[in-house]
Amino acid sequence: MPESHIRRLVDVLLDAVFDYTRPPSSDPDFLWTEPNEYSQRQCRGCDEICQLLRWGEVQRRRDKTYEGSSPSRIVHNSYLELDRCAGVSGCDTCCVLRRAFLLEQITKRDAERLQHPDNQWPIHAVLDLDSSGGSLLSLAIRSPKRTIFSATIHLSGEPRPLSRDLTRRLAGLRCNYDDLRQVIDDCRHNHDCSSKHRWSRRNPTWLLKILGENRVQLVEGPSEPVDYVVLSYSWGDPATMPAAEWARIKGAGTKTINGRPVPERLNPFPIWELPETMQDAILLSASLGFSYLWYDNACIPKGTNWDTEASIMHEVYGNAAFTLVASSSTKATDHLIHDRLSWTHRSKACKLRGLWLHNTLMPLDRVRFESPVSQRAWTLQEERLSPRVVYWTGQQWYWSCAERQVAEMGELQYSSPTRDETPRSCPQRFLELCHTGDEDQLHDEWLDVVEAYTPRDLVEPKDRFLAIAGLAVRFYNAKAVNGGTVVTEDYLAGLWKDNFARHLAWSVSSAVDPRQNLQHIAPSWSWASLPLQVHTRTKAPFKPSKHFKLIAVEHVDAAHAMSMTDQAATKFESATTDYVNRGRAVEERGRGVKVVEVQGRFRPFIAENAQEVLWEAIECKRTAQRSSFDFRAFPGQHIYARHRADGRIMSKDAHSGEVVGQLDYLVQCENAKSTAQQDTAYLPESAEKDLMCLELGESAILLLVRSRNCDRSDSYRRVGVAIGHGNRKGFFYGCDTKRIRLV
Repeated sequence: MPESHIRRLVDVLLDAVFDYTRPPSSDPDFLWTEPNEYSQRQCRGCDEICQLLRWGEVQRRRDKTYEGSSPSRIVHNSYLELDRCAGVSGCDTCCVLRRAFLLEQITKRDAERLQHPDNQWPIHAVLDLDSSGGSLLSLAIRSPKRTIFSATIHLSGEPRPLSRDLTRRLAGLRCNYDDLRQVIDDCRHNHDCSSKHRWSRRNPTWLLKILGENRVQLVEGPSEPVDYVVLSYSWGDPATMPAAEWARIKGAGTKTINGRPVPERLNPFPIWELPETMQDAILLSASLGFSYLWYDNACIPKGTNWDTEASIMHEVYGNAAFTLVASSSTKATDHLIHDRLSWTHRSKACKLRGLWLHNTLMPLDRVRFESPVSQRAWTLQEERLSPRVVYWTGQQWYWSCAERQVAEMGELQYSSPTRDETPRSCPQRFLELCHTGDEDQLHDEWLDVVEAYTPRDLVEPKDRFLAIAGLAVRFYNAKAVNGGTVVTEDYLAGLWKDNFARHLAWSVSSAVDPRQNLQHIAPSWSWASLPLQVHTRTKAPFKPSKHFKLIAVEHVDAAHAMSMTDQAATKFESATTDYVNRGRAVEERGRGVKVVEVQGRFRPFIAENAQEVLWEAIECKRTAQRSSFDFRAFPGQHIYARHRADGRIMSKDAHSGEVVGQLDYLVQCENAKSTAQQDTAYLPESAEKDLMCLELGESAILLLVRSRNCDRSDSYRRVGVAIGHGNRKGFFYGCDTKRIRLV
């Protein structure tokens, strides 16, 4: 029989067996298991996985480098059914699947959501094959509208047992601290993290001393260095919790009398007077052998100068033994220490159709950027100023220092990432670059800081600059540490002078509501003027224009200029080696910068006689990188278009390529007139031809409108940016250079 006929016959038989839509039986004997050829328990849901593996075998026989995904098969009708199969029937494969879902849950609340009645939907499995011969099993619990939970199982031809079987020795499924203590001691004795990144010998002003018998006491930081733990946590959202609970969190702060903490804190007191996250952080620190803990609400007494404390956070976190990130908590009243459901059943190697099934470690990036604590603005600098970090999740801990990243299940391995894994993450990169002083990479890292910071939330928007003040001081100190007599760097409302054009070229992912802007806090050209929780892009390739120049800082808010008194300014300008105080002064002054004078090539964005067209009439395709346009309907015409939903704006001269910009703010349907009348960085309807542009780089343009409330005609507010105009490289050819004020 010809080979083509054989392949056709195999396809027909495979399709007959492989009914992609048939869910497994949900009758009582679905939980019945029987031993397979590897002497392990196997349920009928495992049969569905075997069919997926058989599909993969057929593809590999045809093409060893085949890359693709199988159709989906339902392996269980709900998570609770999977849970019963793993616990009651003892199915070894279902134990692995169950643990995979639990290990993907960062908080305790997420793990409990798996068992909620509203989340009981079929569990779908897909086999993914890559061209290198690797394979993995992608699991998803899907409702008719969306995927609620997902998990991944890795497949290999060799057994790969866990380096630490956490189910064999844990009483009550709680953490055994021996492994974590060994990791901390290894860093302390064998790494140079402390010698490189410890900022000074100074302790924080106040520390909680752990006394034993569940009691603590607020004490002044000893004169000699001590090992203390710093807690990074989320207070929670006051809008989503009872008022009494929020009052309890805030009320647990240290009160003062005549500038001193109250006796109730200076004397020993029981830990149950503090919220649950703090209680468990104290117990955890003591279990690891530490006698001191620092966290903001207790160790920055009410009435303390918050600006001063914020600017020395690089010292508080840099000098700590490690920072404990409460990744498992959604609010301060959540416990850190609790039973971890993923270790209910003992680890056991599992094999189906010649392949071993392995649980995998969640990438550290996911823990960092998806946990509730990562939504809080203050925690960004807490993480990036810490030489050593413990991320405490609902099912295991992660450790990160500059030289090692390890989880409770084992070392974090990134030597052969799959297409679904993220590249290796290092939270200490900012500190490493501050240590080496690589100027270009340091500016790259600051832009990464901004991109990670703008989507986060603040209880008090006025803290927009304070919440990264420690990072700004550390950045400046990294450039001033060499003690040169002339330091040109300056902090300008969240941007840096030495690379100002590049820092101006930030953009929003999509235009936002102008009514939520923070232009009472920062000028329009600063990302800090955006509303809270806005996603930005900062890291597009950038080559500066030789025509752009920062001329001067014209105006600094008086409240911040006070820090730069004549005496302080003299000290700042001198060749003193006290760059720590200089950095704090530079950061405080930088918060108040409002107006800068710049110079560059300048022109209108849209031709005066251009015709407006509908966006839908010209856009033919859009990808994540760019849009494609079809201008055949408008030959030889100057045209422009504005996308009302996401803020994109396009300008095209008659016989030249188009330039596409991104406006910062949306057109408002309601109250648009009143919003437009305010002096905000908002482009009203029918005002597109008022748009001016300033060249920042060879492929970066700042979009501007004239400020309405300024007496000077050369004052402009930013309304957006255009990045990567490859179809119109000569956009500024022949244009005059002009000095303008950015406000």
